[in-house]
Amino acid sequence: MEIRSLRYAVTLAEELHFGRAAQRHFIAAQPFGRHIQRLEREVGRRLFARTSRRVVLTPAGERLVARAREVLAAVDELAELARAEDPPCRDTHRNLSR
Repeated sequence: MEIRSLRYAVTLAEELHFGRAAQRHFIAAQPFGRHIQRLEREVGRRLFARTSRRVVLTPAGERLVARAREVLAAVDELAELARAEDPPCRDTHRNLSR
């Protein structure tokens, strides 16, 4: 399960529209939809019910999105902690033959 897919699922839950959700991540709707489908296959459940006019969360989707929000908040917090502890990386390709 990719963190990116969790972010996409949360965005789709907020927008309830594939096109608008995809735009928020600066990708086209088709690849965005494939990420959602892949996530649904991974968990073995439909997360979003789709009709020609609307998208709604299924009960499984509601549970996953609620937990995904917690996981993503923890991931973002971890990234912030890592940045705060050490100075930024500079040159990672130093000449070690000296």
